[in-house]
Amino acid sequence: MGSTDVSLEIKHRNNPKLCLAGLSCIVFVIASSITNIWKEHVTWDYSSYYPAFKIRDTTEDVGYLESILSEHDPFDSNFQTWLENLDIHVNPTHDGNKALCRTRTKPLHCPPNSASGCLKISVVGLCGGWATKLRKLPAEISCPGLKNTKVLIDHVDKTKAIQEAHIVLFSFVASYLNLDIWLKLRFYRSPGQMWVFQTEESPIYSRGYMMPWHFRNETYNISNTYHTRADIHSPYGYYEPLRNENSNHVVNLTQLLIDKKNLIIWICSHCETLQWDRTKFVHDLQRMVKVDTFGKCGNMSVCGDKWKATCSAEVDKKLRSYKFFLALENCCCEDYITEKLWHALVIGTVPIVIGPRIENYKKLAPPGSFIHVDQFDSVESLVNYLEYLDKNDTAYLEYFKWKELGIVREHSIKEHYQNHLSDDVICSIANQYFEKRSSPEKNKMFDLYGPEWKETCHHCGGHMWIRKYEHPLDHKRKNKGIWA
Repeated sequence: MGSTDVSLEIKHRNNPKLCLAGLSCIVFVIASSITNIWKEHVTWDYSSYYPAFKIRDTTEDVGYLESILSEHDPFDSNFQTWLENLDIHVNPTHDGNKALCRTRTKPLHCPPNSASGCLKISVVGLCGGWATKLRKLPAEISCPGLKNTKVLIDHVDKTKAIQEAHIVLFSFVASYLNLDIWLKLRFYRSPGQMWVFQTEESPIYSRGYMMPWHFRNETYNISNTYHTRADIHSPYGYYEPLRNENSNHVVNLTQLLIDKKNLIIWICSHCETLQWDRTKFVHDLQRMVKVDTFGKCGNMSVCGDKWKATCSAEVDKKLRSYKFFLALENCCCEDYITEKLWHALVIGTVPIVIGPRIENYKKLAPPGSFIHVDQFDSVESLVNYLEYLDKNDTAYLEYFKWKELGIVREHSIKEHYQNHLSDDVICSIANQYFEKRSSPEKNKMFDLYGPEWKETCHHCGGHMWIRKYEHPLDHKRKNKGIWA
């Protein structure tokens, strides 16, 4: 039998026909009743089966079911009858060349028999114009540590196009990688090909990368993320202590008070976040203290045209006039500390944060540089403390003492995004490829569902008054767009 795709759609998970054991019962019935074995491609449409933030449990169940289904001929009449009785519908299709994206770049090819003198990297993702915004592709790169090897990088739009690549880089993937595409990619994956997981987003906002559960230990070889345990670490910013703490590094901290005429500012354009309701938190805070809000989630605008050259400078000037900046992350995951914190520190305002746990901020941010909301028993306690700092310049300036001990390095948003396809990162990926080839014992796979990624997300605070802002599992979003 030739290569065939099958689309599996689960109509009613709670149908009485499925018996009390749920999906495990379906698996038992199918496995014990069907003996014809067919080991080709089986796919199912799970796009409406679960929300983005409820992946783990349901994917494990359905992945197990799918592994049973993949052993049977979808055209077998007995098999179809059993599935119909279970309200599971299998629809054969014959698309042998799945599209990954509407755009692509001119392909590059390593010469035949080039051995280690040429390394090809093909990028999967970069939809919506990213292929041209981040870097002009295709490109040829020279890496300092690989003097006799040229590195080629292109962007592919078809699953079949990855066959020639030594490395496949999954970058800026949205939510379009369904199981049909995953199986196609696996089918065309060449022996020894390295797959790289690359994102600047958190696990909650990178659902497009999530492979089916039972592929979790055989998909990605390495990771390139903001997380400190990533194979290639690409943070939004970082604190760099001075090498000599006794050096003559004098900072006039009182200068920071000159422009501070206002109290609290929040600038935000993504109002409906997936894990918690930060907009409601800000509105509750506004009932007790003055908070000026800008952007799509606020009622004011810093500059009318965000694309004009002076807009960034106007935003920075506005930020400097406030004592506190609400640096509220869209989710609460370990090490996920974005430009919200780092830019506030560079500008010279005190960030009020919700995101990773306070211990995580203490590990990465300058000492004594931020206010973590989870330090307070209630929103009233937080407001009382902010009002105290507003009236006490000495206490307020303590939050800038770190400037005497070190400096903060940050990437602009544009620089951070472009960094993923920079020569430095691409060469780091190439070096990882040759290192893993020479040391097979280092070939541990990167499990997105495990403690290195998905399990790094947690509650947004230890106090229950903060947790009340987290969405329940059955939360229905008003907007379908992930970046609403």
